[in-house]
Amino acid sequence: MKPLSPFLAAVLLPILSISPTYAARQPYDSFFADIEVSGEISILIQHTTFKGDVLEMLMKTSCRWNGTAENSRDSYFRTAEAGVECIETDIHLSSDGYLPMIHDTGLGRETDVGEQTGKPAYNPFTGQGYNPSVSNSSFKGFIEHLHLRDEGGRVRDETVPTLPDIVQSIHESGMNVVLQLDFKDKDAVEPAYWQLKNLTNAAGVPANEWCIYKLQATWYRTPEQFEALPWVQDAFASGVQLAFIPVYNPIDEVHFDTMASLDAFLETNYTISAEIELFSPKGPLQALQDRIMALKSGSGKGASTSKFQTSGIFYSPGELVTPISSKFFDTANYSLPADLRVNNSVYVYQENAAPQLIDRIAGNSTVDGHDHRSDFSWILSTGYDWVITDTPDDWDVRLKAQGRRNLKYMLADGKDEPDQKLASGWYKRRHARDLLT
Repeated sequence: MKPLSPFLAAVLLPILSISPTYAARQPYDSFFADIEVSGEISILIQHTTFKGDVLEMLMKTSCRWNGTAENSRDSYFRTAEAGVECIETDIHLSSDGYLPMIHDTGLGRETDVGEQTGKPAYNPFTGQGYNPSVSNSSFKGFIEHLHLRDEGGRVRDETVPTLPDIVQSIHESGMNVVLQLDFKDKDAVEPAYWQLKNLTNAAGVPANEWCIYKLQATWYRTPEQFEALPWVQDAFASGVQLAFIPVYNPIDEVHFDTMASLDAFLETNYTISAEIELFSPKGPLQALQDRIMALKSGSGKGASTSKFQTSGIFYSPGELVTPISSKFFDTANYSLPADLRVNNSVYVYQENAAPQLIDRIAGNSTVDGHDHRSDFSWILSTGYDWVITDTPDDWDVRLKAQGRRNLKYMLADGKDEPDQKLASGWYKRRHARDLLT
């Protein structure tokens, strides 16, 4: 069967390594082969012998440590160099049809749009300042000239790239990497497919085979809706082996039958896993995670015919863990909390508002008032196979120490793990608490 590609750093935390030393290695045909994995950690595959450990770790928005701006070309290289297997890639659609790599709805936090337009710079600690929306802005002549900011708010030399720019950079550098495309706009999905259609990595593998299409389940609730899309029809006709992940959010249970949706996608050969954003035990979507767990145990309906038996979730370590303090960023009248965790809840940025504890914005998505996605131990105990996080480097070390992250099974030769010298290099994270002492 055709190998999918040499991959490496994407939004899920478990695939390969990105050193040129391993550039010639081929991963398992992870999306379509009927493979049983006997190790503690596995690539995101459709048929898995589950051993109870985390399978993959994905980097959210790519490496943004020590002055590296998120979603920059440099951040992708550094993330791959760090040995992270998969990178979540944030994608918007600009008003003129380009696909700029920006996480937020607005341009303020991540670029120098305020300085370049002569308006007040946006401050993520107060939610004040110029923050024009990406979708209402033109890439040509405007966004393309904006410089990216790092985690401390400092303006870097690199300007905002587009999705094709990043893919071309991956090709030119020879990186082995998997991207998980996190679409912020539904209208950006089809343009992304066509703009990637003629692009490859250095090994010649089509980009549309190592870029995972992670789409909100509410956009396409059934396989029939998804398969009717013109770009999906083109992929099928062209022999492109699409990799698709539906994302289920708690609010979805109000609007459609999420279990029927999951069951239907379980039978498709292009759906490789499901992201199930369960906020608390017995909360909305608990039944979906229970369904996946039953499949893994072999007791669930359709266990012998389901095309995947894995699920993933976002782990939130909070936004104030990187070196952000008044030494690095003008926090204005916002006072950094003395304790970065309150009742095990963490602070996250809010666009056009001050940072908030995630418990305060969870609403009816949790049954006990707490968003448990800030608790990595809970994520492990709930049975998730892959995790999206801003801190995969930290958890890579912790899981290895526990014997729960064995990358030998990520490599085709099954022998060597990624270069540990790279895995403990310059980018090592320093926490805000270390800088304030």
